[in-house]
Amino acid sequence: MVKNSNKKFAMHPRNVLRTAPDYTKLAIKHKNFRQVCELELNGKVSLNFRNERTLRELTKMLLLEYFGLHVDFAPGSLVPTLALRLNYILWLEDLLANRKLGTVRGIDIGCGSSCIYSLLAAKKNQWQMLALESKLSNIEYARENVKRNELQTLVEVYAQPDKQSIFKSYFESCSQREKRSFHFCLCNPPFFDSNAQNPFGGNTRNPERRPAPNNVRTGSAEELTCAGGEVQFVQRIIEESELYKDQVLIFTSMLGVKANLPKILDSLKERQISNVSTTEFHQGHTTRWAVAWTFEKIPLKVDTNC
Repeated sequence: MVKNSNKKFAMHPRNVLRTAPDYTKLAIKHKNFRQVCELELNGKVSLNFRNERTLRELTKMLLLEYFGLHVDFAPGSLVPTLALRLNYILWLEDLLANRKLGTVRGIDIGCGSSCIYSLLAAKKNQWQMLALESKLSNIEYARENVKRNELQTLVEVYAQPDKQSIFKSYFESCSQREKRSFHFCLCNPPFFDSNAQNPFGGNTRNPERRPAPNNVRTGSAEELTCAGGEVQFVQRIIEESELYKDQVLIFTSMLGVKANLPKILDSLKERQISNVSTTEFHQGHTTRWAVAWTFEKIPLKVDTNC
């Protein structure tokens, strides 16, 4: 979350974490966060980003400090990094900016136990969010996080009965009277291929160009892996997007591997989906990529790096 002096690798200009937080002041203010901090000889605090408890308390503290959100995570579940999630939300704001919408409605595909995207979208922008999740423990925590922050009128957590379905289960469960249209969907798909011999053993980065991330990996196997990894997951979104193009205006997804972006663009091209935009999310040593597509004629915003 340290601000990068190289403009090319800076966070989104509206990201509140673009300037590094003062952890010393925040440790004084937040007791639980203070307990995971390490005191240096100069009196400042440092963090062990390879410790899962530290990451949990850091994210909880930042959500409370900057957005007034009280969030908890299911044991063993994915601990989201706030800077990255904010970059994604801000990019969505940019994609929707020229449409002059009133009430904005979005779909969060696989909200996890934190339900962080939906909570941020609701709290920050008053967007109405449908959060989809298939894992029972995550659903319970996500609903409790929504309730704890009194955002029930803006966020609905829907229990996905079919893990192979993206939108189908929800839209088929709605009566004609209940059906709503949405302005976007977002997704942080399972990163690794569960069919691989060693799903977590592959090295997806060039260490000379991009240093290894400081953070320890968190999340259950169900959250981190799926058959075919993120490429096949996003390809399923693309397939269903053709079926539900009248229900969702802009489809988006994040990608964890740069080499996978051309594969997704090829999939879109094969289906003659040409109104496409891409971006990069930069936060510290971590870079992620994102793609957006729509079936409407209004061009998507020109490529920007966050």
